[in-house]
Amino acid sequence: MMDLAMNFDTDECLVTAMFDKGNRNDTMEAIDNIIPFLKGDADMIGLVCNTIRKLFCMSDEGYEIFLMDLEDYKAELKEEDEDEE
Repeated sequence: MMDLAMNFDTDECLVTAMFDKGNRNDTMEAIDNIIPFLKGDADMIGLVCNTIRKLFCMSDEGYEIFLMDLEDYKAELKEEDEDEE
């Protein structure tokens, strides 16, 4: 896996990729909006909150770099998925 900003783990990268809105603030808001749907899943709530915390601590410029790394990561995932088929 790439050297992603702020040491995002694989699950945090997946959450960010799923809810990416092109900028840090909108992405954090989109991720925050799913929290009410995660009732009873403490692990998932922890993951989502940790992802938001890391995005909050990141600069807008850092997020742009992170998005470039994330695009590479998404391409790797797609290749792995295609290889499994």
